[in-house]
Amino acid sequence: MRSEMIETLRPDGKKGVVMTEAHYKMLSSYILAALDTEEPFTLSRLLEKVLEDFTETIDSDINWYVLQVKLDLEARGYIRTITPAYKKRLFLLKLTRQGQKQLQRQKLMADWSAE
Repeated sequence: MRSEMIETLRPDGKKGVVMTEAHYKMLSSYILAALDTEEPFTLSRLLEKVLEDFTETIDSDINWYVLQVKLDLEARGYIRTITPAYKKRLFLLKLTRQGQKQLQRQKLMADWSAE
């Protein structure tokens, strides 16, 4: 059986990468849910959290996948990266309203499929 592939978007307009749709959906849902529960969330904390939970699910470089999905979510307007004025080397990830709506849709679809 052939896996469905998806091409990601990038916020800078460059061509994205191609990955399996299953990996994309799993990581995008996870990132949106993680950003919905904790504020503020740093990129390094997100990578640590994903490594804790997905080391056995994805057999290749998980950090690469997370960064590509994060860029795609930024390009779609679901999340944004904020640099506080007091710390220029700190990158905080924040869920946008559009991202909150997307997360609610995903939860609703999951509830419907469970019934």
